[in-house]
Amino acid sequence: MQGWAPALVPILALVTQIEGEVRAILICKRSEDRHLVKLLRSAKNYVQRLYIPTIISLFLAPICTHTALAAPSPQNTALARRFAPQWRFHKDEMYFPSSVEWFLSQVKQVDDNGSLINANPTVQTLDGPTGQGSGLYLTTDIDANRDGWLKGVNPLQDPFNVAVYTFVAPKANGVTDIYYWLFTPFNEAKDVPVLGRVGDHVGDWERLTVRTVNGEATQVDYHAHSDTGSTVPFSEAPKFDGDLRPVGYIAKGSHGIWETAGTHTYVDAVIFKLQDLTSEDGVYWDTRESLVIYNFPDLFSGSDAWLNYKGVYGNKGTTDCWWYVFHKECKVVTGPPGPYRTDVMGVNFKDSTSELEAQDPSKWDMKGPLSQVLGLTTDADHSTFTIYLNLETSETFIGLKVTCSSTDQEAPSDQFHFVVTPAGLNLQGNKITITSPACPPNTKITAYNVGLCTESSSCQWARSRALKAYSKDGNANGAQETRAIAVEDLDVWEF
Repeated sequence: MQGWAPALVPILALVTQIEGEVRAILICKRSEDRHLVKLLRSAKNYVQRLYIPTIISLFLAPICTHTALAAPSPQNTALARRFAPQWRFHKDEMYFPSSVEWFLSQVKQVDDNGSLINANPTVQTLDGPTGQGSGLYLTTDIDANRDGWLKGVNPLQDPFNVAVYTFVAPKANGVTDIYYWLFTPFNEAKDVPVLGRVGDHVGDWERLTVRTVNGEATQVDYHAHSDTGSTVPFSEAPKFDGDLRPVGYIAKGSHGIWETAGTHTYVDAVIFKLQDLTSEDGVYWDTRESLVIYNFPDLFSGSDAWLNYKGVYGNKGTTDCWWYVFHKECKVVTGPPGPYRTDVMGVNFKDSTSELEAQDPSKWDMKGPLSQVLGLTTDADHSTFTIYLNLETSETFIGLKVTCSSTDQEAPSDQFHFVVTPAGLNLQGNKITITSPACPPNTKITAYNVGLCTESSSCQWARSRALKAYSKDGNANGAQETRAIAVEDLDVWEF
């Protein structure tokens, strides 16, 4: 290198930085001016090759600094990028993700009878039909396209046609949850003994959530399918990038997001099991430059109006299989709703989507808690719950239900119901500490619930929250079975 060339190193670094920033801007805003990134790449190569300073990047960066309607604050954008995950696809994966725009260019919008509503839906028009698309489907010929566009886009080969839709949700008590949503055009069916292939569907949404408290990551919440979620301490989650960002393993064909590579059983029936397969040595996707970041909650219009869509991302499921009378899924099942569902759907959510999805609001409701509330094991003869709720009066009676499950999976669970009088509460503003006896021998604590009660013990109960215990002992990794737990639950209880 010539003697004056080292002076160009900062310029090369600047061009490289702006290239990455413009790529992020273009992906986040879904601009069609993606040729600018190619120009920046050329500029960078020009500096590298000839060691000649260039100011092309100084012109091009401002061209793409328009603001999205739902743009988050710089602080929240930085937080989402700071903890952006790496997603590791199975080494034999055939069905990769895409952006919503890319997907919409391939499908038609139809009603429940299959009648055409919109032959060319776009992100701007998807929510245009009556009821913002409620009861509509995004459909294609699965058999004709299974080996074509339904395979999606390899994110390492075409980073401009994939996206990770990211919602930054500030909550009470210093909590900010960051929801990273993965969209894939197709979910591959599972082989079920006797029945055959069950569960093909167009469109697939899965997500990973990072919980931060006062700006620091504390938990990672993995989700696979409609009713399988696992919350782990950030310290125990697999990580990359100098142990700073989480890793999620994407199941082959079905795209459930798991915390480890291996075989994961999510349905264990009498005659069959449904399992996800994850592995190392596939496509490793660092999602940071593919984030499309939104505030949560927010209002959406223009190129973000697709988030208001109340229909289904996929075909309507078939009902003509012989086993449908006892198992309500055939080879093709109805596609899922999109992200941001309960806030869009409101009270109609349960009627708009599958029964399993309605039963798992922890996946679809970004207002609420994660899949499990984490606590610490204790050898005490009681559990301690420190909770937060908005009390109109300090004279309120509080109900507590504790679920104790047998360590023998065949045995039923028992619930123990306590009502605590105001005098028995450790009350500090809206922060309350309640104690309850440990679960009986040969059982483990698995869930709890809080209610507002009258003196006669008639209670209005909120939705139950699952519990997961970890040991204070750093040598005891992983979740532990325990009869008693110490919990500080930062998610405010709503009634």
